[in-house]
Amino acid sequence: MKPIRSVAGLALLLALGACGSYSLYYRDGAEVSRAKADELACETAAYQQAPVRIERDIDYGDVIALPPVCSPDGSCRPGGYRRLPPRVYTYDANAGLRATVERQCMAERGYERVSLPVCSEQVASQVQPGITRVLPTRASGTCVIRRGGDQYQIVQTTPG
Repeated sequence: MKPIRSVAGLALLLALGACGSYSLYYRDGAEVSRAKADELACETAAYQQAPVRIERDIDYGDVIALPPVCSPDGSCRPGGYRRLPPRVYTYDANAGLRATVERQCMAERGYERVSLPVCSEQVASQVQPGITRVLPTRASGTCVIRRGGDQYQIVQTTPG
């Protein structure tokens, strides 16, 4: 029975992943290929200015109270305390700075990071399939259809 639950859980996760939003750098009228090239250049510059710096830290574990210990006659005493085991973890100390450098670089080139909603199945079934080559002027009702890999189609459901 576990494999069925796992498959059902995976199907639900994939269905939920189809909803939501699609995040990208956006500048009205920009060619998508130019936007991707600018993003790569800014990402490269960000790695040069804020390279990966792996740090290690320790979480010494929480202290938890144990339940009281009671004898058959009903008298109880405190159960004491127990510390959970420590956990060593690593992280990239420059990740936040690198993201900021990349956003600033893209902003200097006229882009902003936006999240466009994913188009509903109904909208997707009503449009001629295609791939966006030039970013249209954003308006209310703008949504995106994923077309595989890093390709997408931006659709305006209401007149802009």
